[in-house]
Amino acid sequence: MVMGYRTSARLPFIAEHPSKQGLYFSLYQQALKSIGCTLTVRRAPKKRILKLIATGEVDFYPGLGSSPEREQYLHFIENGFMSHVVAISHKDIADIHSLAGMENKVLLTAIGSNSFDKKGFNIHIRQAHDLSITMAVNLLVNKRADFYLYNEANIRYYLKLKPNKNIKIHPCCFPSSPMYLGFSKKSKYAQAIPNSAAKSKEHSSQNRQQSLAPNTKAFAFKKALEKLKNDGEITRLESLYYH
Repeated sequence: MVMGYRTSARLPFIAEHPSKQGLYFSLYQQALKSIGCTLTVRRAPKKRILKLIATGEVDFYPGLGSSPEREQYLHFIENGFMSHVVAISHKDIADIHSLAGMENKVLLTAIGSNSFDKKGFNIHIRQAHDLSITMAVNLLVNKRADFYLYNEANIRYYLKLKPNKNIKIHPCCFPSSPMYLGFSKKSKYAQAIPNSAAKSKEHSSQNRQQSLAPNTKAFAFKKALEKLKNDGEITRLESLYYH
């Protein structure tokens, strides 16, 4: 099974290309081994990887936020990790507690990254190619952007390894939530069936119209990840890599 990811690092989840080591590889290799599969990793710019996933040439992306566009070609599966997205900025910017605090400011994002509803906030977006946390920090320190959104655990891990007195973490802007992997609907390991748990015909991330067929490797992968979480293996891996 092929996992695709951008070439830049997201430590401790994955190292910079050409390395594939990190939490993602350790977890998914273990889950796939339990269902008789092996794991291959393909690295390329994120936008290109997502196109390959849409056509089924790559099977899944290890950590991905949902959006209406992505829902068209992806099944979303909880990977067992939790994500708490916060904002970072140059230390000279006053604390913000909501997206409204970014009004008239520049938010740095990666090309191909998930979008969110910015209506009414008047936030200016600056996109960067294959953006890494190191690149983001450098741009913020040099005041070429005002804010960057990223998973809090990864930011604190990065700043522990590379302390920077010019970077501030803000208590903004989203609640903690489960992290998902995106699995290609065109993958040979997946098959979509109507979701009997859907409460209406209106499609949303909380009311998906399709689910994975139980006789597929993708479904077995999903169940293997659930077992690893319930057995405490994900907590053990997080402790190993973060500490």
